[in-house]
Amino acid sequence: MGKYKIRKIGFIVGILLMLIIGFMPTPEGLTVVGQRVLAVTVLMVVFWITEAMPIPFTAWLPILLFPLMGITGAKGQNEIKLFTHYAYQTCFLLVGVGFLSGSMVKHNLHKRISLGIVSKIGKRPTTLILGFILAVAFVSMWMSNTAATVMMLPVAMAIAKTLGDEAQGLKKAMLLSIPYAATIGGMATTIGTTTNPTGIGLIQETIGIEINFVDWLKIGLPFTIILLPLMWVYMVKFFKVDKMPPVDISIARKQYQELGPMSKGEKWTAIVFLCCCVLWCTRSLVWGKWIPFASDETVAMLGAFLVMAIPLDYKKGEYVCDWKTGFNDIPWNAYILLGGSMVMGNAFKDAGVAAWVANMLQGLAGMNAVVICIIVGIATALLTELTTNAVVVAAFIPVLVGVGEAVGVNPFAMMIACMLSCNFAFMLPPATPPNAIAYGTGEVTMKDLVKCGLGLKIIALIIFPFVLYGITMGIFKIGVV
Repeated sequence: MGKYKIRKIGFIVGILLMLIIGFMPTPEGLTVVGQRVLAVTVLMVVFWITEAMPIPFTAWLPILLFPLMGITGAKGQNEIKLFTHYAYQTCFLLVGVGFLSGSMVKHNLHKRISLGIVSKIGKRPTTLILGFILAVAFVSMWMSNTAATVMMLPVAMAIAKTLGDEAQGLKKAMLLSIPYAATIGGMATTIGTTTNPTGIGLIQETIGIEINFVDWLKIGLPFTIILLPLMWVYMVKFFKVDKMPPVDISIARKQYQELGPMSKGEKWTAIVFLCCCVLWCTRSLVWGKWIPFASDETVAMLGAFLVMAIPLDYKKGEYVCDWKTGFNDIPWNAYILLGGSMVMGNAFKDAGVAAWVANMLQGLAGMNAVVICIIVGIATALLTELTTNAVVVAAFIPVLVGVGEAVGVNPFAMMIACMLSCNFAFMLPPATPPNAIAYGTGEVTMKDLVKCGLGLKIIALIIFPFVLYGITMGIFKIGVV
């Protein structure tokens, strides 16, 4: 079935489900307002999953539907609000980072980092794959995984053209390592992927656990550190790269040399970027006690201010970053999606829908917590192949509050399981933009993507319960009440 047909069916099914849920007799234990919130939530989830309308536009639907259906201002467990959530604080983390990312791209700092790693890692096929993985993963920690993929694929394609037909496995390993590494690297920080700020914001609003930059490093970075080498070994063995002779990487070295010495703009971007990283990592432990109302968003906006205020040529009015570059690099789609998911998540809780779901799931009480988290992980990992991972997080996390209460499992554990496993999007082009970009090169077939991605997904799903319970909640005590 084509994507266009799926969208048309999703549009009709979403509206029908909203009307059926909205006008059927109110279920026992659910208020009328809660019933209406549930109807809108189902509509948005169906639209998001099928992309019946553009994902950001679907996130705007509460602005239209909440007032028309008498939801906004109504009393659930709390007053249900609308517009304030579209300006949620985490949205401004995306704004600040957009300016930093724009400055990096403008002055080619990201390219210097990536090409430097690839050109120095060695010419053996196995180490070449490792070079691409490390370069893309590191850059993806600090900017969009899509941008990291777009940046490195041309380098891989250029090297691939120098290889003979006997090196098809190496070509495919290079081209697939890039989107996979971008996805895994982006999991490490709060700013590496749109999934993280979306989930972090919903967790804080629904269960009151605040996750700052350092907290998320304790959650995401161990997983990235553990999965990247396993991914490298898997890719090398899957495509039999370890049995191939040395290759020519002079193209990467030439592109690196063509960058020349660091420009003034590049140096200032690196300085501001490093300062922001230090401030993010030390806020909760050092300086945050003296500026108690500062947040990760404060640091991001400081970085944005600095790249806009530091002059490169004061007489000509040239600065490290200009408004157009920074503004265009802000992930506005993610900004809107985050706002819409916050509206939906809070209404789901405040209208009592989460509690109603919890009561319906009482029969699952007593099931092993690890098993439940694994089920959540598998379900979200499968669903994320059909739609973007940020959408899955936005749709699932509000529901998991009620599920956790019903089965007696810490909802935080399930939420983190959802956020981590939503990034295991390795099998299909619609799962994440990096996959679609790699598939679009024409060098990778759907069969390659599915077979290779399935194995990597299984490895990730096996690992995540051990990382979650052994490191995140075991060593660092994140989410342990």
